[in-house]
Amino acid sequence: MGAVAAERTPVMARRQDAASELPLAPVSSSMPALSSQSTPVAFSGTIGMLYPGAAAVAVLMLAPVGYEELCLRSTWRTLAEALSLAGIACLRFDYPGLGDALDVVDPSGLDDWEETVRAAADLLRQASGCSRLILLGQGLGGTLALRLADALAPVSGCVVMAPVVNGKRYLRELSVWTRIVADRIGIGMDPDDDTGCAVAGLRLPPSRLAAIGRLNLLDTDSRPCNEVLLLSRSGHAGDAALATHLAARGAAVTTSPYQGYEMLTTDPTGARPPLPTIAAIVAWVAQRARAPEQTVHAVATAKPYDGRVAQLSGPGFIESPVRFGPDGRLFGVVCEPEGRSSRSSIVFVNAGRDYHIGWARVTVAQARAFAVQGIASLRFDTSGIGDSLPDENGPEEVLYSEEQIADVRLALDVMERRGYQDPILIGRCSGAYAAFHAAVADVRVRHLVMVNNERFIWDPDESVEDAIRYAHRSVGDFGATLKRKGGLRRLLTGQLRVGPAGRYLAFRLLKHCSIRLAPVLGRLTKHGRLRRECHRRFGVLATRKVNVALIYAQGDIGMAEFNTYFGKTGEGLSAYRNVSFATIPDADHNFTHLGAALRLRAKLLETVKP
Repeated sequence: MGAVAAERTPVMARRQDAASELPLAPVSSSMPALSSQSTPVAFSGTIGMLYPGAAAVAVLMLAPVGYEELCLRSTWRTLAEALSLAGIACLRFDYPGLGDALDVVDPSGLDDWEETVRAAADLLRQASGCSRLILLGQGLGGTLALRLADALAPVSGCVVMAPVVNGKRYLRELSVWTRIVADRIGIGMDPDDDTGCAVAGLRLPPSRLAAIGRLNLLDTDSRPCNEVLLLSRSGHAGDAALATHLAARGAAVTTSPYQGYEMLTTDPTGARPPLPTIAAIVAWVAQRARAPEQTVHAVATAKPYDGRVAQLSGPGFIESPVRFGPDGRLFGVVCEPEGRSSRSSIVFVNAGRDYHIGWARVTVAQARAFAVQGIASLRFDTSGIGDSLPDENGPEEVLYSEEQIADVRLALDVMERRGYQDPILIGRCSGAYAAFHAAVADVRVRHLVMVNNERFIWDPDESVEDAIRYAHRSVGDFGATLKRKGGLRRLLTGQLRVGPAGRYLAFRLLKHCSIRLAPVLGRLTKHGRLRRECHRRFGVLATRKVNVALIYAQGDIGMAEFNTYFGKTGEGLSAYRNVSFATIPDADHNFTHLGAALRLRAKLLETVKP
């Protein structure tokens, strides 16, 4: 599996007019005015993002892994943009077997991860003209930064964010984390996972876990670099011990509380970039970039990066990272068959704020499986999610918005320009909603697959924030509560205290009842209009003969919405001969477990044919 080079504009040429003095980024808690000047690159079997800068020091970003990385993705992108806007070049990328990188058949320890870090350092030095680097990492990425700093010399400093200090303790934390996430989404442990550490279905092979278990930053006697910024977790003894250990070996250690860490690592849809933390990191790095012994003269006269960006070549597929949209702020990965391709292509739409690899990395596996079957695809991030920048003029919440639907249509443009026709849209949860509305609006769409869809039509009186926060709370369970001991009477008279979640579920329950009664109450009621609009849209797709597949996990919460519009047994679908319906057993809403993910993939391959 190799790399195929393609010509691109030199990435560092964009900052040739930079002033000789590097501006120091101000410490601010407001969102920086982000830009889309970064360039996707591929090297050593992985994909990364290279950001321009004018300083004599560049930053190599080493990400965390697994669920922590899934939650952190948009923050990692925001941090890279903020560094670049402060005049500092940087590179972020995925480790082998993770994110968009190629899979590794039989990994042995962490050797290939460390080799990829070295290759990334070489690429960043070539691209920026900087010999000196600052290593910035979170979680295991922070551990790799300290372990490899000497090998990657010259290194001016390290920024370590909530690092893994002791590997054995980290594995115990992963095991607990796995159970917490499983309990939160209402599933047990995965019977097909032999590690017990697959948080949200993101599994690391046993050989990697064994190598991680042997890590201990307190066992090293050498000083990794002269200066370290340590962002520590509140009450975390390992962080405090590491600061003491590094200082005892002569490093100048600055410690700072990691503001926002808990929010960041709880859930990818609820995670938001901790702007004060980002500003503090940028300020620390910028001060080192302006150190007296460093100048920007070398950067100004350095040979510019040649701008080559490669494609990844895997078994039966070729992948190309792309930026698109009118301002280049959207990002995705085109996955194409190695041989002859079908005229059709797929666009995968984000579910919630899970970035384009998908929950449990299922979208990567699906895209590559379709490529082997001869169908190309684009997995991408809509505005403000993952690797795509927000639209400065867009809504604060992109989920269930018109902007997200417009982004899906921009993704259709990408595949059309590459020569593909008859596009297919696939989306799960909120992605199914965006795919549905984009299919109605865009006559190019010939096939639509909605998985575990929770909304067909958005009620303008419903709070998007509440819908996201209480997404997995069951309306049926709340209805059962109301049936007990005069619950409905107590609710209406204010005697039943239900809290915010209960009030939202009561709103949903009353809405379901009202929509079901719409044929009796008439079309002039609000919920009558919602029902009419839903069926009008399905009628549009039927008139255009768009093949529509509705797929649900058995017992999924989205079935309440389906039953509301199409009846308890789905009898309302008989009006639409272009629509099919299927359920998948033993699966949760996210298809977290390995077996559930495989059953979903098989159903998609069966539903969408070349």
